[in-house]
Amino acid sequence: MFNEYYRLKAEELLNELSQVKTFIKKHNPTIGILTEEILRKFLSTFLPKSVSVEQGFVVGSNGELSKQVDILIYDSQSYAPYYRINDIVVVPNEAVLAVVEVKTTVIGKTEFHKIIEYFYSISKQLNPSIAKYLFIYNSADVQKLDSYFRSFKHSGSYQEFDHDTFHHLPDAITGINSSYHLKKDYVTFSERDMMGYTSYNYRDNTDKAISSLELFYRDIFEHIFNHSSSKTKQGNKIGDVFIKNDNKLVSVSAIELFFM
Repeated sequence: MFNEYYRLKAEELLNELSQVKTFIKKHNPTIGILTEEILRKFLSTFLPKSVSVEQGFVVGSNGELSKQVDILIYDSQSYAPYYRINDIVVVPNEAVLAVVEVKTTVIGKTEFHKIIEYFYSISKQLNPSIAKYLFIYNSADVQKLDSYFRSFKHSGSYQEFDHDTFHHLPDAITGINSSYHLKKDYVTFSERDMMGYTSYNYRDNTDKAISSLELFYRDIFEHIFNHSSSKTKQGNKIGDVFIKNDNKLVSVSAIELFFM
């Protein structure tokens, strides 16, 4: 039941995006704003009410202001924004649980490289405990993303990712149309042990694919739930919250970035 629900919600999000593009054909900034709002509305509806889902800026521990964040998920029970105007907030670093960068489409390396640079920038204002997500409605497939990562121009002579630069990358990358949810992980499918991203693709007991939107939502929910449990010192585990299904693994996609 739940798998089918999220599959339909994913289709609904893509349909809303199609409706936006039907009426607003030649103004990409407006399309981008509306697609961000579609996802914010979804998350604010279904995430726990102990958090707020808004757009805005993060003030780092050094007082520096971040670039604008498409979706800020922060602990609004314990913290109030420093500043608010309309639907944009400025929040302290310690209040933030997760940030989401939303893209309508990513089909080329130049655009993807700009996204990497964006995450490099905002990571300077974020605590290591803050989860970073990249959400793409219409994305290139995993193989293309792999090539985009490999062609990224690093500063200095060492032209590969390492532990330091890996820290700045998004913790998960979700492609809705391509149906993947890539998470930072050990990649050990070959004889070499690497760090990078993996996406595990499952089917439920009715042989229907588990939606990448469901995996994205569960990932964020787990992060928020664990934060709340740590505050209240509860011993609950996320597995107690979600119904366990007999899902079967169908395939695994991986992006290898650097040796461990």
